[in-house]
Amino acid sequence: VSQLSCLWFGTNERTRATSVAILAANFGCTIGFIITPYIVSTPENIPYLLYLHVGLSFIACILTFLYFPSIPPTPPSPAAELIIYQPIQSRERTSVAMRIRNFIQCLSYPPFLLLSLAGGLLNGTFGAWTSLFATILTPMNYTESEAGWFGFVTSLSGIIGGLSISVIADKPRFQRRLKLLIIISLCLCLLSCLMFQTFVVTIFYDKPLLKSNVFVISLTLGLTGLFQGCSSPLIYECLAEIMFPLPESLSASVLTQYINIVALVLLFIAPGRFKLMNLIVLAMISVTIIMTLFVKVTYKRKDEDERKKREKERLIIEQDCLGINNYYETI
Repeated sequence: VSQLSCLWFGTNERTRATSVAILAANFGCTIGFIITPYIVSTPENIPYLLYLHVGLSFIACILTFLYFPSIPPTPPSPAAELIIYQPIQSRERTSVAMRIRNFIQCLSYPPFLLLSLAGGLLNGTFGAWTSLFATILTPMNYTESEAGWFGFVTSLSGIIGGLSISVIADKPRFQRRLKLLIIISLCLCLLSCLMFQTFVVTIFYDKPLLKSNVFVISLTLGLTGLFQGCSSPLIYECLAEIMFPLPESLSASVLTQYINIVALVLLFIAPGRFKLMNLIVLAMISVTIIMTLFVKVTYKRKDEDERKKREKERLIIEQDCLGINNYYETI
């Protein structure tokens, strides 16, 4: 995802491109919260959902075969030039030995390790937690269909949050303040999640502290999803900046694997333990904030873009001066 945005989009567009790529997949999950309860009304209907998955995958495959260019006509940034115009280095990067060295380099670099683990814990836990809304909200007499709509609101809010924060992060004023934006988003996410916990049963109390209704549940979950969605694309972009000039695809892959591992582990723990999951999601958001505070973010990719931009401007000025001198010499 990060490498695609770097390859196809300029410096002031990367975060938005990364957000769209990440949140497009989330949009499918968002729609799934609504349609799944209607398609799988009984266990016997599960194959129908699988047929739908196969059909959508087939359509995506056909579209990819019809038009999917490997590189843009012209590089949008110096970082993209590094990917496009260095074929020898690219071939080296594809070797198994080089991939292993790059992977070890990522895991041995503390800022990357801290931020990638933080992103994996946050997104993996959040994914497992949202899948349990039907169980979490059953004691408050909400139906499975209503839980699906709550999941829809949460995921849709995350998409809106990711797209909104990406517009802000691409502004020149905020391009070097990704860490600050991540921490603000996570703190607001924690507060919103705490608000939600007061309306549901948790491990600390058997009855909700406050009486709930559809509006307040939708509002608190929507805010939680909004601010969690804000942090996701920023983490991807931060990791790409930290590990440059290593391939952006590597940092994104490591983060994705962390997310999958955390979600898989929690899905094994979660059945029948929804109260524990309510506590775990709060704990993980808090841990993520603490870990992010200790991350030293360096903007190596932006520094390289700016250096090459200045170099090009200097060459243009020198060529113009040379042209003027030649003109006067001919006179």
